[in-house]
This record gives sequence, structure tokens and C-alpha cells, in this order.
Amino acid sequence: MASSAPTDTTTPTTKQIPTIFNIPWHTPSHNHTLTNVTPTMHTTSYLAINPSLNPSSISHAGHTVLITGATAGIGLAMAKSFITASASKVIITGRRQERIDAAVSLLRQHAAELGKTETVVVGERSDAVDMEEIDALWQKLGEEGTVVDVLALNAVGEMAMGGLCAPKEEGGRSTGEVWGKLEKNLRGPMRSVELFMRQPGGRGREKFLLNTSTASAHISHPAYSPALASCPEYGFTKATAGLFFGYIAQQADPEKLQVISFHPGTIYSELCQGLGVDKSVLPFDDISLPADFATWATTKEARFLHGRFVWAAWDVDELRAIYEERFKKDPEMFRFGVVGLAGSNLHVTQ
Repeated sequence: MASSAPTDTTTPTTKQIPTIFNIPWHTPSHNHTLTNVTPTMHTTSYLAINPSLNPSSISHAGHTVLITGATAGIGLAMAKSFITASASKVIITGRRQERIDAAVSLLRQHAAELGKTETVVVGERSDAVDMEEIDALWQKLGEEGTVVDVLALNAVGEMAMGGLCAPKEEGGRSTGEVWGKLEKNLRGPMRSVELFMRQPGGRGREKFLLNTSTASAHISHPAYSPALASCPEYGFTKATAGLFFGYIAQQADPEKLQVISFHPGTIYSELCQGLGVDKSVLPFDDISLPADFATWATTKEARFLHGRFVWAAWDVDELRAIYEERFKKDPEMFRFGVVGLAGSNLHVTQ
């Protein structure tokens, strides 16, 4: 996206605008990789969020961490980062046993290389959108006496082109297709959160909940990104999930359950490969950025972001300095809702 130094906000020329699906990634007047939230934007991990460089404040010693969809990509990178942060147990899930076994082997090797002999790595076959498999996973954990302290929901549905409910001959997505995406991006995570919050033996233990979201949840208008606007069901379902996590945070005491949603950045993943996107098309971020951000965001260091949606690229020190006090005065900021209409300012008159 942008660099780790203060960003160059020069508007790109039309010739520089990349395309996906032969559709412009952004418009000539808008580069959505830049924001004015923090002066510094990152493309890779850095001191404040890196557990190997900042082990005293980014530690998961004593924590059991569960990461869904973690046999590759961002989820696998998260698992490595939690191991680096000395997590006591890291549980990853996936749909295919061979990929789970390969990922567990890689993670155990990573732990051995770091001398993290105290960290246990476990792989569980569980489809993050299958209700029966989700229930079976949490039942197994309960029977084993395993209590999850950190739940990182990472499995996502793929992007697909086509307007919502538009005519089929125009490439429109049907209600069934869109509902299937809601199953992946909302219903599955919702059930996992429910079982996470109701764990036997989990009462009184501090918990951390992390929702891997996407900038597509708020950058989907064609005036910003024609390419993202061509895949509305992805942004729609992720925004819906973001609203759910906002309500979970709203009803939670952050000292007992800390909840954060985040955009991981533009990462070259299997999703990109499946869409036929060449690695040279966009200035992709390094996968260490969302991985280490996840490890930082599930510590008390990130408590000031409870209930908010943020970008991994935003510098967390600047974010704290600029917004921590502002959040206390503006409960709607960086939450899903109606732009320009603050609920805290509405009053019922007789």
C-alpha cells in the first residue's frame, strides 16, 4: 500500500492505475491505499507491533490461541507470530487434513528454531462455515479442558463479480449465491464467537476476539474503486459481519472481552491467485504486517481500539497519540454505522 515512512499523497496518473478483472483498481482522483488517519502508513511489520522486537509488551505467554483458516496465507503467518509471542498453545483450523498437517509441521519447526519449546501447536480439521464442524470443534476443546483465550477469525469467502440481485444475463449474483457468502463471512464467525464466549471453564478469564475484515467493507463505491464495486457481495457481507462484531464489543466489558476488527492490507494470497491476479499488478503489503498486527491487537496494548475497525497499515503509536482521547468523546468513530449521524447526539423530545 504505502511505505513505512510518511506517505507521499501525490495523486497517481491514469497510466499508473492498476486493473483487476480489467477494471480500474481506483479512480484517477482517488488512491484508496492512502488515508489521512495516521501520517505514517506501513507495508510491513515494525517495532511497535513486532513480538520479536518488543517481547515485553507483546507477549501471549499463558494464552491458548485459536486461528481459523490458518493453513496458509494470513492465518498461517498469524500463527507464526503468536508462536514468536510465546503463546502456550496455538490451534489452527482448516478444511483439508493434508494442508493442516503440513502447516502444523512448519509451525512446530518455527517454534523449535525460536527455542519456543513451551509452545504447543495443534491442527484441527474444521470448516469455518459448517455449523456441525464448528460445534464439534468446540465440543472437543471443552472435553479436553482447553480454554481459548484468543480467537482470531480469519477464514473468508472469495470475491466474485456481479451485482446484487441484478439480472442473470448481466452477471448478477442470485440471493442463493449471496446468502452462501453470508454463511462464510457472518454465520460461521457468529457461531464461533457464541461458543467462544460460552466456553466451559472460561468464566473470569480475559479474552481477546479479532475479526479479520477488509477495506472493501467501506471502500466499495465506484467513485473510489471500480474494481471493488464490481464485487459488492464481498464488501456487503464483510460489512454486515463488522456490524455484528461492533454489537458484540458494545455489550462487552473490554477488560473481560476485547474486540477489534481490522483490514489486513493488500496481501498477495491464494485468493488473489484464484482470481488470476498477477503479483506485479498492485504494490502488495508484506504478510508480516497483518500477522504481527494481529498479535499486538490481542494484547492490552490495543485496548483503546476496543470495538473499532482499523487498518493494519496505520501506525499504532500515532493512532494512540491522535485518537485515544478522541475515541472517548466520539463513540461512533471507526465503527460501522451511518456516516454523519451520531447516535450519541440524538435526543427524543416530547
